[in-house]
Amino acid sequence: MMKILLENILTGNVLGTTLSMIWQGMVLKHRSTDKLPSWLDYAKSSNGGSYQCQAVDEVKMAVKSIPIMLTAVVYFILFNQMQSTYLLQAERMNLGGQEPGGFQIPAASMQIFCWTIHSFTNAFQELVIFPLLSRMGRRPSPGRFLRIGIGMVLGIAAQIAAAIVEIYRKEDLKETGGFDQVVAGKVYHSAYLSVLYQVPQFLLMGVSSALVVTAGLEYTYVQSPVVLRGLMQGIFLLILGLGGLLASAFVGIVQAITVSDEWYPDEINEGHIDYYLFLLAGLMGLDFCIYLVIVRLYKGSPSITSIEDGSFNHTERRPQEDETVLMPQDKRTNVLKFSMGNS
Repeated sequence: MMKILLENILTGNVLGTTLSMIWQGMVLKHRSTDKLPSWLDYAKSSNGGSYQCQAVDEVKMAVKSIPIMLTAVVYFILFNQMQSTYLLQAERMNLGGQEPGGFQIPAASMQIFCWTIHSFTNAFQELVIFPLLSRMGRRPSPGRFLRIGIGMVLGIAAQIAAAIVEIYRKEDLKETGGFDQVVAGKVYHSAYLSVLYQVPQFLLMGVSSALVVTAGLEYTYVQSPVVLRGLMQGIFLLILGLGGLLASAFVGIVQAITVSDEWYPDEINEGHIDYYLFLLAGLMGLDFCIYLVIVRLYKGSPSITSIEDGSFNHTERRPQEDETVLMPQDKRTNVLKFSMGNS
């Protein structure tokens, strides 16, 4: 029963087949005395595995992009500050509407600056930058790594801008004593410093996200074989979600480490959010350096050009009786026979 269950899981879809190929490559590498360029090469039928060489090369191509995608985790921790730290900061700044009939700016609405400039940046790239590069005889696609890198640097700048705003906000509180402000039925002791001073940090994050997220999704689509594109883009979005989860965990770590002089207490007026934001900027700087090293060492697939221009074609051949293709049509169970029957 267990064997039948595993058979259906591992051979009925692209993800299962890819995982089974990876498993077979690792097991065969452990058993073999031959030295091959990659551990995935052991899964090729020509080396005793169950998969076509083409299928293995496709998975190798996709696996190469994962380290670059993982460097985005720290960036998405920064990205999630808009819904947390930036919001807490805005609630304790002057939102207006203190006089009868006055309009109070909703603290959460400051994100509109991020998404407006995000949309504008994407449109500007598509309508101006890319056509201009094409007229100059250059392809826009080789700039993906550059765009991601610039986006990371702008993310660092956004955290520094937010930290500077926090320094001035705390100074304003100290000098003026601040005032009590009602936001969504809750009273916050706020500085007289206008919430509009947050605009630069949201604009920086908007341009940054337009570069990192858009170029990241393009990269995972272009660098992956056709059959794995959906899977690789799903992994990229999973990393985006993971960044949000780790953002909460990171706050907990900072709170535990700085318990004697809290950086991120429940009431941020009593803490040092500026230190926290500078720490995030430093962490992103370290991640950016790692990203540069990975990109420097990265070697794209020789098929990358044909993928980018939509002509991803291989010389097809009919699989042999003992081979499994990446997208199995008859749910072959060679890998299970290999990993379970020979154990």
